[in-house]
Amino acid sequence: MKKKYYGALAAALLLVPGRGLAQNTYVNEQMTSQTDLNGTARYVGMGGALGALGADMSVISSNPAGIGLYRKDDIAGTISVMTQADKTAPNDYFTHFSLDQLGFVLNAPIQGPVLKFLNFSANYQKKANYNHSFVADNGNTKGLSQTHQLASLTNQFGSWGDDGKTFYFPGDLATTAYDAFLLNQTDKGVFYGQASQGNQFARVTKGSLQGFDFNVSANLKDRFYLGFTFGVDYVDYYSESFYTELYEKQGSFYDYNAFSLQSTSGYGINAKFGFIVRPIENSAFRLGLAVETPTFYTLETVGDMYLETHYDDKGKYDNANLYRYYGPEDNYLNYTVRTPWKLRVSAGHTIGDFFAIGAEYEYVDYSLTKMGYVDYGSWGGTREDQDMNDHTRTNLKAGHNFKFGMEFKLTDCLTGRFGYNYYATAYEKTSRMNQNLDSYALNYSTYTDYMNKSDANLYTIGLGYKRKSFYVDLVYKIRTQSADFYAFDDSFVNDPDYSGDRTVRLDPVNVNLNRHQVAMTMGFKF
Repeated sequence: MKKKYYGALAAALLLVPGRGLAQNTYVNEQMTSQTDLNGTARYVGMGGALGALGADMSVISSNPAGIGLYRKDDIAGTISVMTQADKTAPNDYFTHFSLDQLGFVLNAPIQGPVLKFLNFSANYQKKANYNHSFVADNGNTKGLSQTHQLASLTNQFGSWGDDGKTFYFPGDLATTAYDAFLLNQTDKGVFYGQASQGNQFARVTKGSLQGFDFNVSANLKDRFYLGFTFGVDYVDYYSESFYTELYEKQGSFYDYNAFSLQSTSGYGINAKFGFIVRPIENSAFRLGLAVETPTFYTLETVGDMYLETHYDDKGKYDNANLYRYYGPEDNYLNYTVRTPWKLRVSAGHTIGDFFAIGAEYEYVDYSLTKMGYVDYGSWGGTREDQDMNDHTRTNLKAGHNFKFGMEFKLTDCLTGRFGYNYYATAYEKTSRMNQNLDSYALNYSTYTDYMNKSDANLYTIGLGYKRKSFYVDLVYKIRTQSADFYAFDDSFVNDPDYSGDRTVRLDPVNVNLNRHQVAMTMGFKF
């Protein structure tokens, strides 16, 4: 690909006013799944493996019964700095400062024959951080093009209006591509696109998934602990993307640029129930069990997009200039997402006040994620997007996630910590974003890309200092993960109307998703 396109990426992403959105299996999984570890520095330092050990504010979101082990009041706040490992992105969005946690625990000693303590807690915690930027450069697309996919969609889902004069394209991107003279028709009315030699894609995402949890928990006989957490999640997602294709023929560049912007926000609610038991009366060994209900999100996405081509408004090719074509206005979508149930089983043990070890297993079936739309004619009910939900069931799978951590005393005031997390990928090996769905959401689609993420591994090391009521904790976390990125879906090679080589497939581009993060918690127990 010509070097001039690399230099244009940074400016393009900063200047894009574009129209762009499409809610689908991949976007919903990215926004609502929680394959990361955030919270207090102690919680992160121990790999979040505190489901059975408890007595940390961040356990409110994993096992609510853990708050029942508190015997003092507690107030704490956590800040962090995160940076991505791959610095090939086209802008300066590499390092981010963040408020990751802020909360309190109120301890009420009852000291009855059964109920020993009744605790109340409220906590803000950043569940997922969307800040990331990347470039995916494919220098050989083997002649395949995004316009081929748009032509295929148009041939399958496009239709003439009742007046016989108005043609309805399947989505805003196909409409704009036609307006920009990227799609043409044969004498028989079959749509076709143009070839491509290479492409380049860049995206910047910002925002976070934030959780507000409210908890009540009880200590029964210092052996049984029960907890309930009511959670409110807030989604704040923002994305800018730039896509360019290049096809050089006899000194002419049949290239085009696509710009899009997407902003999604909304709320979700869930509940969590937890239980911890010391099965052996004279042992500190504990077992934990927690269940998290689906989170019911109501979201709104708005966006913008435009295309740039060398064709003027008369369809005349001009190699020296680019002409801009904007997508349809009023591009917004109200929809719902329901995440799957989650089950967590944990174990922990302490030796005196100088050593603690914990482990946790989580089961979540991502294929059960559901998407729908608010049905204003049925008292706030929803109607499901059956085709998209079938697509989710086919391409996502159950995840088996593990957490492990330990804590040990170094001196009377200093404590060391280690932690490890493993998050299994949500995607099947054969996953792909099928654009040929009869889904209402895809009518608003203005991009065609997707990526299949690998398993994620997290490693943490932490240090804690405590002096009387005051404590401060530090942690360093590295998250390792990669993904196979596709600029578009190449299933169009199977369509009867496709005239190209049906044996050719688009190769994925590997994307580095590794991150580094340092966090600090300051708090008081009194």
